[in-house]
Amino acid sequence: MEKISIIIPIYNEKNTVEELLTKIYNLRIEGFEKELVLVEDNSKDGTREIVKKFCQNHSDCKLILNDTPKGKGHAVRMGFKNATGDIFAIQDADLEYDVNDYHKLLKPFRDNNVKFVLGSRHLDESGNKVRMIRKFHGIDRVYAYFMNFGGLFLHKFFNILYGTNISDPTTMYKIFTRDLYEKVDLAGNYFELDWEIVSKFVRLGYIPLEIPIKYESRSLKEGKKVKLSRDAIKWLSMIIKCRFMPISKL
Repeated sequence: MEKISIIIPIYNEKNTVEELLTKIYNLRIEGFEKELVLVEDNSKDGTREIVKKFCQNHSDCKLILNDTPKGKGHAVRMGFKNATGDIFAIQDADLEYDVNDYHKLLKPFRDNNVKFVLGSRHLDESGNKVRMIRKFHGIDRVYAYFMNFGGLFLHKFFNILYGTNISDPTTMYKIFTRDLYEKVDLAGNYFELDWEIVSKFVRLGYIPLEIPIKYESRSLKEGKKVKLSRDAIKWLSMIIKCRFMPISKL
């Protein structure tokens, strides 16, 4: 039986973290042993205490406590380094994604020897593209507009530059084999790690299998941490850097 290591970076998620951890802990996936690797990034809102209590009651969870917040990308990379599974997956500590989608996301690894899967928010169950994945009210509608169109622009830019047709490079649900992870040297400390993972795997010739997933976006008021104005330059820089760096440096 293969083992999947689910890496959960956690920072200031007191309203959702316990529910998420309970759901993912109780999830049973046919044909897979499950390992949870929690990386708590020294939250300031009481999240750390919730996570520590959860792990005290569930001793088979692996908990890493960072002394200072170092970014989501850094937390994910710490999780990879401490994971022992055959397959790695990234899981945010909010509730935007449905953990039940793991059943169909992992099926290709079990049945078809796939190495790299993305859970796409931009595909419906028929495989048709869905563009507007964020729909908010009031002032948050402006944020949603820029995030939607900014994301579509970056996706288009990436696909042109890399010669691909990937619908959702920035999805949280990135699942891949350990041997693929060991082929690259990941360095991103923040949200640019999303682009780094996909960029480097594609450069090595591994085009992801995309599977439609459920997604309910939260707003900035509800705790969303990605900010287009702050993060877009890092994303563009990572996309361009990975495209033109020598294969031997990936």
